[in-house]
Amino acid sequence: MANRSYRISAPLFLIAFLVILLYLTLTIIKEPFIGVELVEGSKGDYLVKALEPAGQAVSKGIMVGDKIISVNGAPAGEYSNVKKFFSIEKSDSVLVEHSSKEQQLIVFNRGWYGDHSSWELFIQLYIPLISLILFAGFSSFLYSKRKNDIAALMLMLFFATIGLCYYSSAASYRSDPVGFSIIYFVLPSVPIIFLQFMNQYMKRYNVVFISKSGLISMLSAFGVVELGMLLYVWTDLISNDAFVYIRMLYYGTLIVGNFICIYQLVRKYLQYRNTKFNSLFKITLVSHIVAFTPFTAMNLLPLFIGGGQILPAAFTSLFLFVLPIVYFYLLTSNQLFDIDFILTRFKYYTLLSAVPALLLTLAIIGVLNGKADISWIGYTQIFLSSYVLMTLFLYTKEQIDHKFRPRLFKAMYSYQDSLDRFSRKVATVMKSTDLEAVLKQEISELLPVNRIDFVLVDQADGAVHKLGESDEEKGTSLFLLQVAESLQVGEMVELPHGIGLVIGRQRSKYHVVWIGSKTNHTRFNSDELRWLKTLANYSSIVFENLYLIEGLIEDLESEVRKEQTTAPWVLRLLFCLSENERRKLAADLHDSALQDQLIWYRKLEGVTNDYPISDKLGDELNEIKEGLLDVIHQIRETCNELRPPLLKEMGVIEAVESIVEHSQMRDNFAVDFRPRPFNNPLNEEQITAIYRIVQELLRNAAKHAQANRVTLELEQRKGKIYFRYKDDGIGMDVDYMKASFEHMGLSGIKERVASLEGDITFRSKRGSGLEVVINLPETMTTGRSERGLLRDSYLIS
Repeated sequence: MANRSYRISAPLFLIAFLVILLYLTLTIIKEPFIGVELVEGSKGDYLVKALEPAGQAVSKGIMVGDKIISVNGAPAGEYSNVKKFFSIEKSDSVLVEHSSKEQQLIVFNRGWYGDHSSWELFIQLYIPLISLILFAGFSSFLYSKRKNDIAALMLMLFFATIGLCYYSSAASYRSDPVGFSIIYFVLPSVPIIFLQFMNQYMKRYNVVFISKSGLISMLSAFGVVELGMLLYVWTDLISNDAFVYIRMLYYGTLIVGNFICIYQLVRKYLQYRNTKFNSLFKITLVSHIVAFTPFTAMNLLPLFIGGGQILPAAFTSLFLFVLPIVYFYLLTSNQLFDIDFILTRFKYYTLLSAVPALLLTLAIIGVLNGKADISWIGYTQIFLSSYVLMTLFLYTKEQIDHKFRPRLFKAMYSYQDSLDRFSRKVATVMKSTDLEAVLKQEISELLPVNRIDFVLVDQADGAVHKLGESDEEKGTSLFLLQVAESLQVGEMVELPHGIGLVIGRQRSKYHVVWIGSKTNHTRFNSDELRWLKTLANYSSIVFENLYLIEGLIEDLESEVRKEQTTAPWVLRLLFCLSENERRKLAADLHDSALQDQLIWYRKLEGVTNDYPISDKLGDELNEIKEGLLDVIHQIRETCNELRPPLLKEMGVIEAVESIVEHSQMRDNFAVDFRPRPFNNPLNEEQITAIYRIVQELLRNAAKHAQANRVTLELEQRKGKIYFRYKDDGIGMDVDYMKASFEHMGLSGIKERVASLEGDITFRSKRGSGLEVVINLPETMTTGRSERGLLRDSYLIS
């Protein structure tokens, strides 16, 4: 039933809407806009209080302070619009007495041939009509895409009411009762419709924007004021004195409605500013402020306090175009635009435009001083208009620069191309000398400079290296020594003959690129300086990485030269490299040799099945097939041993169980594995280490121990990983193991445990088996190099 009633009411609403638009259009075209606001004088006469800029009264010579003697040949006080609305709209003629006591009869032509000026039609008809068409276009598109979305329907109603009110404002200026009715009844409903739209829109996020009781209270209070305004327009039940107060209440409802919308948006933004709704509420808050604040501040507030409008409503209403753009985007897009970036740019441009707009206004005041009677409202209008236009111009210029400047002035963007090219080149640099060569080539290609030298400034020794003995070089060396204390990596230094870029630092030594003066004897411009500064930053990052690599190599060489036990971090690095190589070798075997063996096996199988073969040849081929299967199986076993699949995913207990299961199928001894569940999971490096240790111990048991039973224990004990191996084999001399190549596998286990900063104990005697006890820390400490860097940061994962 609800859908059926909606299908019936929608066309009726559309027909009524079109009829109202047709009536408003005919009213605007047929009735000339006079644009006079009257005030009743102390003697019962009517004086001109204010004039609208697009009205015919201005072009006909009517001025503020003039007295309206008669309207249509009768005393002014008898004309209905004068008595009711303090207006002379819809009059054919008026008799005006100017301040000079001169009287003038002014005639207004009505109908299609009326005295409509281009400015009047532009403000009163064309702009509102274009606005209405745009609002209707947005609504139509929304209806075609989201006609079953209640939030979209509320947004369409929101657009329709704004467009209708804007278009009917021209008719209300002409004291037309239909135009007045729309302005007085529909316009106060705009904030309520907006709040209801936000309620429906935020339902999808389970957020209540405003309570139902709050909406009902607003609707009731606003409805009383709207009813009073309609009664005054269409009846004589309310006196002029009472209407003054009702109209003030009307202006108050518009201000309060806008204030409630902004208050709710601010409240919700503060409530959700640390959640995913931060940008959403910031966008809606900013768009609402931009759309309604100009109309509220320039039109409603001055009318509420009894003054004149600062700017015509036709201009301040143009800011309403922000609403359809923003809310249409929010409802149809899955992404939010970067409101913080836009606000930052507008904040910058508003600050930039303030002083020029103020200076322009002061200049106009100076030029017009004494030559024209312009009130402070007029000068405020000039300032605000120029201020807004300058801000919009600067923002538009930035957008145009971003889109068209690279195409029109390509030479100015060669620096960006240079940075892209330089970043690609330095990605392959492995030595500082290569970095210097790339940097020198890039600078020499773009800048006409007489020299590019690389200088080493040593603060500790107080010397500058790599420079000659010429006067220019001596002067540069002396200057660099003077500023050595203030040098910063990535910064630029002004030199007596050119500029210097600090691209790196090694302890007390600074690496500086000396770029000489330009051969065309011009100074470095701002674009060149920014480009060089960026090159210096890029180079400093690459130089630092190269320095770290060189430091790693030095540390490795230092550890290798030591006679003492190798540091754990070096052993871990070596084991990590070994595991990486095992992984690569396993992948190569699987993808090449194993696949080739499978292909040849299938071909051989196809030959034996498809062709007649003698029994003797068939036996020979079957034997070859069996040999190929054995080779395939061996390659698979080798791949699994080199790099067990899903090692990290299995976990340490499952990994050891897989080794035990495989060993039971291959070896002649029994394995008793006694694990206990781990409370804290181990990382991949620890799992791999334990896997390799168990693998090597079981391999050693199979080759040398001659054991019948092997016992394995694995558990966590007070922050330690406890592992125990015990067999009943022939045993060995532990002291002899240190010097014997026969037990290189056990020595490797010892080094692997040392790499994880653990402890290992071997217990064995001839004829009494072997026991190995290992304790590994769950978390490892990490040493630091002399450069203050974590040595573990060098490890390859």
